Order: sequence, then C-alpha cells, then structure tokens
Amino acid sequence: MQFLTVSDAIRVLRRGTKDEQWFDAASFLIDRASPEVKLMLEVGRELEKRERLNDRQGRKSYVIKPWLLIFLGTAVLAISAGYIGWQITRSIGVIC
Repeated sequence: MQFLTVSDAIRVLRRGTKDEQWFDAASFLIDRASPEVKLMLEVGRELEKRERLNDRQGRKSYVIKPWLLIFLGTAVLAISAGYIGWQITRSIGVIC
C-alpha cells in the first residue's frame, strides 16, 4: 500500500510491528524525514551497535565465574570428604 499522508503511516506504526504494513510505513516516514531526523536515526543505530558490542564483551568476562564457583565447590566437597574420612579412620584406630 502506498501511503498518501504522514498521518496514515503513523496510524499504521501505532498498531505495532504485527501489522503487515509496518515496515512500509516506517520506510515511508524515513524517506520523508528531514536531514536532522535521518542523522538522529543513524546516531541511534550506531549507539545500539556499540551497546551490543559492549554487552558481548561484558558477558565474556562473566563466563569464568560459574566455572570458578563449580571448581571451588568441588574442592570444598573433596576436602570435607577427606577430612571426614580421616576422622573416621582415626576413631576406628586405622593408621594410614
């Protein structure tokens, strides 16, 4: 559908992205936008790209934390089991 007025395109945008004409309406409005608005759209895209990149880099540093916790938990369990075993053998009188 060709949009004849800006208000028609805005009406379609307000219905949400589920509307089949949403992308056409958005393209129509972007084509008719002033240079300042187009510049702001470009700035918004670049900021979003940078934010996604920073999120990816931030996630990579947190990947080691769960493995570190698993390792420490396993070490604590192993030490505890060894200590309990040592106490049992001492109480029975077994000398290793």
